[in-house]
Amino acid sequence: MNKRIAFLQPHLTLAVGSTILLLEICKRMARKGWDVSVISSRSDLAITATAREAGVRFVDVGGPISSSLWFWLFFPFIYRKVQRAIRQTGANIVVSGAFPAVWWGWLYKYINPRVFHVFYCFEPSAFIYNPDWTKSVKPFYMRWGLILFKPLLQFIEKQLYPHTDHTVAISDFTKQELLRVYPTTNRATLTRIYCGISHDVFYDPELLRLPQIVIMGTLTRFKNADWVIRALALLKQDPQFQQATLVIKGKGEEKANLIHLVEELGLQESVTIIDTYFTNDQLRTLLGSSRVVVHAAHNEAFGLAPVEAMACGTPAVVTGSGGTGETVVNGVSGLYFQPGNIDDLARQLKKLLGDESYWRNLSAGAIARADEFSWDKNTHDFCELLMHQSVTI
Repeated sequence: MNKRIAFLQPHLTLAVGSTILLLEICKRMARKGWDVSVISSRSDLAITATAREAGVRFVDVGGPISSSLWFWLFFPFIYRKVQRAIRQTGANIVVSGAFPAVWWGWLYKYINPRVFHVFYCFEPSAFIYNPDWTKSVKPFYMRWGLILFKPLLQFIEKQLYPHTDHTVAISDFTKQELLRVYPTTNRATLTRIYCGISHDVFYDPELLRLPQIVIMGTLTRFKNADWVIRALALLKQDPQFQQATLVIKGKGEEKANLIHLVEELGLQESVTIIDTYFTNDQLRTLLGSSRVVVHAAHNEAFGLAPVEAMACGTPAVVTGSGGTGETVVNGVSGLYFQPGNIDDLARQLKKLLGDESYWRNLSAGAIARADEFSWDKNTHDFCELLMHQSVTI
């Protein structure tokens, strides 16, 4: 078997779930003897450092990122660069990730039918199919342009999707979404492989716990960080929780709105926003010194932050919808709250900040639950999938 593989990703400039997934798989495959290349518009050296050290090659084709109008105006020229880069790697397996990289993969498969194309799917193209993501698009002219052209984009996607040899879904929720969006999908070519974490870099029992709440993720409206800020304001009306603080780890277009909300509620001394890249050691310190992580996104495909937090013994408060309903066990490794219900979110936070015995029980449950998710298992299952395909690759 020719173990030469190329991964396609729009860009590698933010340490978000799809980027982390790709990098963790790539570096483990490289250590197993695979010839691994990653092709994107641009990559951040700090984010890709460990994968580069493992022998993964990164090819930046340049050009604007996909959130820019210029990206779509110059799409044919950017795709030609991507096509050339794939051919130069000599890869006969192409794995496409987040939108619009999957379009690159579909088009490459159409032009080069002998290549084996895997769609590694977080969720069907969110900006096209998920109304909450559509509403989060900025600036406004991009949002309205997307709404206007959405029927055309959906038609194009459904024409391109058959140029997929196998689809990997990161959760059962994603698997069901794929079957809903692409009803002609052959179930025999659809596999669920959960994301994971690196257990050797997270848990540190010596860290001192603070009355601290954490949010981690890209700052878009879809992540609903404002719900958590408002819940903190409710908490601090109770004298028992005057010392409670919130750390928001992430960057994105909602940052300015979140800062304004913090000021409006008078929480400047209680809320910190960190938008710099964190190493695993820094993440471990942040999560391991906190009492709870909140993941407020509704119907997100997986949600990596709650699993990372649980590995640190930090219970997660989540909506229980989408992938978080598969990773977090309500009352065992974390708690669910009703999406959009700020009072309910505040109540769940009070349980974890105010009841030490209850918190310890959920902390132990969180560690046990996180043990079920690992990058080593993820990569093993993915490699096994490739090795057992009936086609010559």
